[in-house]
Amino acid sequence: MTAPTEPELDQELRYLVPVGRLLLPDEPDLVHLSIYAWEPRGGDWVTGLALCGRSTEQGALPDGTAVTCQGCGEYRPTYQAALDDQRRRVEAVRFLANHAASMRDPRDTVENGAWHTVWLESGKWRWTTSKMTTEQREYAADRAAAYSAFLASCDGEPERSEPTGLRWWREAGQ
Repeated sequence: MTAPTEPELDQELRYLVPVGRLLLPDEPDLVHLSIYAWEPRGGDWVTGLALCGRSTEQGALPDGTAVTCQGCGEYRPTYQAALDDQRRRVEAVRFLANHAASMRDPRDTVENGAWHTVWLESGKWRWTTSKMTTEQREYAADRAAAYSAFLASCDGEPERSEPTGLRWWREAGQ
């Protein structure tokens, strides 16, 4: 995990990686553990303080480097459990989002449903759309027709014609 551009790393997750000591004369020569995370503002992978609280050099050491800091070793199980919980939450959110997207029909939108409701419920379609420009009327009618077609497909109807009076301005020559 040394290269910040490694494609197998998920930018939404954080990882435990070995890091080198801060290069100061009095600093003990130990390999620490740190959190490795994607920094979107900088567009790079970064490390923070060591788990034991010591300052470290930026960047991960090669995978498999032995951690020699006793303090980091003691904190490792706690941090690993937290990172595992984070990974499970991210995977659950992704699963639910993918499942919801797979169930959604492209014609089933809030906007289509809203215009269809105006058409069906208000009984004032002509009055509502008379306040619009022709372009706005066409848009609203397209949305109502799309949702009507979606409902027809849900009902098992092969084809449903547009509701009568949906495009009243065309009939009136406006």
